[in-house]
Amino acid sequence: MVRFSFLGHNGFALGDQDSPVLIDAILFPRYGEEYTSSPVEIYPPRWIDRASVPTPAAVVISHEHSDHFHLPSLDLLPRNVPIVVGPTMIQTVVDCVESLGFEVVRVPFGQPAVFGDVLITLYPPGRGTVLWESRVSQVYARDAADPDASGLFLGIDALVSDTFIDDLDQGLVPPPAAVAVSNNAQVTPPGVLGSLGNLKEFYVRDKARPKALGYSPFAGLDIVYELLDGTLRSAEGFADSHFLICGGGFLKDYEQMGPFPFSEQKQVAAAAQTLVRKMTVVGPEPGDLIDATVHGIAVVGRLEWLGTDYERFNELQDRRASFLLSGEPIPMKHLISATTPGSETAAIALIVENLDYLAKAILLAPLGTALLTLSQDGSPTHPFVLKLLCSERTDVSLALDVCSGRFVEVADLPIGDAVREHDFGILVHATDFAGVLRGDLQIWDIVGVAMWSWYEGPSFESPVAVMYAAYGEQIRPDIACKAYHAQLASIAAKRDLVN
Repeated sequence: MVRFSFLGHNGFALGDQDSPVLIDAILFPRYGEEYTSSPVEIYPPRWIDRASVPTPAAVVISHEHSDHFHLPSLDLLPRNVPIVVGPTMIQTVVDCVESLGFEVVRVPFGQPAVFGDVLITLYPPGRGTVLWESRVSQVYARDAADPDASGLFLGIDALVSDTFIDDLDQGLVPPPAAVAVSNNAQVTPPGVLGSLGNLKEFYVRDKARPKALGYSPFAGLDIVYELLDGTLRSAEGFADSHFLICGGGFLKDYEQMGPFPFSEQKQVAAAAQTLVRKMTVVGPEPGDLIDATVHGIAVVGRLEWLGTDYERFNELQDRRASFLLSGEPIPMKHLISATTPGSETAAIALIVENLDYLAKAILLAPLGTALLTLSQDGSPTHPFVLKLLCSERTDVSLALDVCSGRFVEVADLPIGDAVREHDFGILVHATDFAGVLRGDLQIWDIVGVAMWSWYEGPSFESPVAVMYAAYGEQIRPDIACKAYHAQLASIAAKRDLVN
């Protein structure tokens, strides 16, 4: 048996609840307040008695993204708590954690390690995982006193580890009693453009084009099928496992809409349970204390220091219901909106200075192959355009010339005409994109709410997918990780106030 509690989103407390192993614990209602005016709220919303958080036996950070790694949460803990990371964790994360006074333990993939009463084994993500999730460490947790008993596999934000599947097939580890999968669908209704949404849905009517998930009348069924059937088919060792549907537990800055549709994992799991046999499917609530055995998953109690904030939860549910009834669209946001003609001109200059890097990133990606294919077919040699919006001066459009491999300025068109003229493109405020290049914002902060794109082909080969890879922490820690330093500065400032 494995006992654990669910902390919300992808956070867990494993084993002895008086001294648990914490996984990706965010111990504040939201994250990002230190550097952006649009912090991200964990959903379902939680109340947290931070003074009563138990001293953990260890903390595992699965990867570097802000919804899994949160320095202010670590700052609440005693400095003798080991912080565990995988072998591919970026060094900047390690440096920041060590600067708080913690010891960081890099645990090799596949090597069991005991912390408290929990045996932890980390695994690399599965082959085919997208680049921006390629540093994830997936976690297999077992009872240290009975390592041959089935455990809990946390399939965090990536395809199931091929190494873990190999270990299952060879009998090196027991099959998991429970598998936690991440519902990161982020479904948006018509009129709302999600992170990987496609402006062609608005401006180009094409019945042959596959619709995005948010436009599918079967979105909920699609999610359940992908999470359960897709995971089951990935490994024979999951045939008798039970499932936890987690993840997707945050609100992006769609104030009018509130939470994403189909992001209430408890409801998604309950619907899934009616459609399956031989397995238990549970969508845990924050604060649930859970036992997982080969016979099923059972909620056996509640934490005393963390739980769902039902007043806030009901408020958000009502907001979404009203929004969906209204049918209103949500306009693009402008995050760095205090602009002048001079600041926008400076932002454009910074972007132009960095365009050679972006051109290489595009041409090296599947998107580059698509652009070259279009040009081979006789289409214009400028199939991709970056349209920079300005408030105090004229907008600027820069197109990628596939023959020279450079961006060139082209005539700026109204957005509808630009979508029809260029097969691929990005629409973003110049000051927001410049903010990413300076490290004032992370790329995750602007996509969807403040950066839109249009494209042909699958969403994971879209322009935004290229931006994730090119400007995320894996490739550009020099800018993307400045958010961590903002967190450290905020922590230091609060200490100075106390002293």
